[in-house]
Amino acid sequence: MDRFIHPDARVLVCDGRKALFLRNHGPAGKPQLSVERELHGPVSSRTADLGTDRPGRTSQRFGQGSAIDGVDLHMADEESFLREALSEFAAHCERAGAKEIVLIAPPKALAVLRRAGTKALLDKVVGEIDKDLTKHKVDDIARSLSA
Repeated sequence: MDRFIHPDARVLVCDGRKALFLRNHGPAGKPQLSVERELHGPVSSRTADLGTDRPGRTSQRFGQGSAIDGVDLHMADEESFLREALSEFAAHCERAGAKEIVLIAPPKALAVLRRAGTKALLDKVVGEIDKDLTKHKVDDIARSLSA
């Protein structure tokens, strides 16, 4: 990031299965983060747990019908979790009166967050980090913000 986050800035660290709501208690340039909330998405490693629908078919005037690409049910499940986590994070920031927000997520998840975010929330975003840091210690996340 090319600028410092200030005290009381909120940080959302998430991927498709876990979200951390963090708050900066440190001075500008020396973040000290604490976890305010942690969310976990449903753990489902089997596609059958997510759904069993077969891809649709199209009919053509001439020739064989072809299969339509099926939906990646794992990705759809992760995107749903990301949208829910962002909605809860936005409400959390609104209640707290947050003025600065940092988003940290893998590139694909960050794209989902950008699409799902409201203008009011996205206007408060002062930085983004496109890495998966959900499994890192909070101190390591704070160091990545001051780099």
